[in-house]
Amino acid sequence: MLTSRLREGLPPHWKSALSSWGLLGLYLLMTVHFVGCYLLRGHNYLDLHRFAHGYERLPFQTRLLLAPLFRWAENSHFMVNYASHLAKNVYFFPSGVRPTEVLEFYLDIPCVLIAGWVAVRIYRAASRRHLLEWLVFPLFLVLCAVSYTLHTVQNYRFAYDLPSLAFFSLGLYLIYFRKSPLLFAALFAVATLNRETTLLLIPFYLLSELAAGHELEPHPSARPVLLPAPPGHRPNWRALLRPQVLIPAALMLAYWAAWHVFVFHVFRHNASEYYSRAQFNLYCFRRLRYWPQLFSACGYLLPVLVVFRRHIRDAQLRLWMCAIPLWYGLMFFWGILVETRVFGEILPFIAVLGVLIAEETLVAAVARRGLARTEEDDHVHLVKAA
Repeated sequence: MLTSRLREGLPPHWKSALSSWGLLGLYLLMTVHFVGCYLLRGHNYLDLHRFAHGYERLPFQTRLLLAPLFRWAENSHFMVNYASHLAKNVYFFPSGVRPTEVLEFYLDIPCVLIAGWVAVRIYRAASRRHLLEWLVFPLFLVLCAVSYTLHTVQNYRFAYDLPSLAFFSLGLYLIYFRKSPLLFAALFAVATLNRETTLLLIPFYLLSELAAGHELEPHPSARPVLLPAPPGHRPNWRALLRPQVLIPAALMLAYWAAWHVFVFHVFRHNASEYYSRAQFNLYCFRRLRYWPQLFSACGYLLPVLVVFRRHIRDAQLRLWMCAIPLWYGLMFFWGILVETRVFGEILPFIAVLGVLIAEETLVAAVARRGLARTEEDDHVHLVKAA
């Protein structure tokens, strides 16, 4: 009652700001809760001490962007004292707290927020009506919870996963909004040091160029959005042959390959788990007990996206869907599918598609019901007139 009276006395722009900040605060609480559950419920697969000093197994050690940070955390008096202080609360931390885990917590929160922000920005540009913007971030967090924590087997976490989510999301942002290729290449170079899934940013980049033949549509939010592809439209394959497209893609691919040849050579004496996982994935598909978790990838949304893909009006996003089978195929050979975190980087994209499909389906259903009611009213009037 008091809150409603206070809101009634505020100017309209203050009400809007209060609602926006309240929603942002709620999103922050949701993010902190998810990151806390992710760290406390998941089992750390890496020995972070060995990882920080370069002795972890391959291919994990090659994802070494964060290794200096973890080495700093282990030797920082501030981090050690802070972790010791937290460990005194045995109710929350019955197994204690290490400085590296404290660092993970404060590093992962902004990473999740960045990825969620990217999802919201892309939705704003792609949506025609902006009816469900409030749903994008919560749906993204639900997908994160399912993909990263809701596991009956293989409930592992890796220190570089959520930073990789943030890097990949920023890459999608730069591609979608046609930002500077130099900025995209710089992000690609840094993100590749964290995890090799940056390789799959190149297909997203090339798929976006296939839609380059569309003119940009003026948008109330002043953000560029591609016109929906007309019926019978074919991708502009010639766009891929332009030097401004082909050269950056080739240079990024060459950099990715050169870096991995170099880093695997540097750590060639480390123990290795670097081998194809195809046989294990086939084994999981042959066992019915794995199916609930196998098909929970991306929160069970992948079949929905395939069935309702025509409801996605944005040409660029619709073309991006072609990268999903490629992603699944690569993860079938080099990832463990039942460990659904291997799909984590595309969750912002999946959340946007899910909300756009829900929005278009809802609008179409309301329009059909309204038309049916109008026809029924017209029929009643004709009967009365007769």
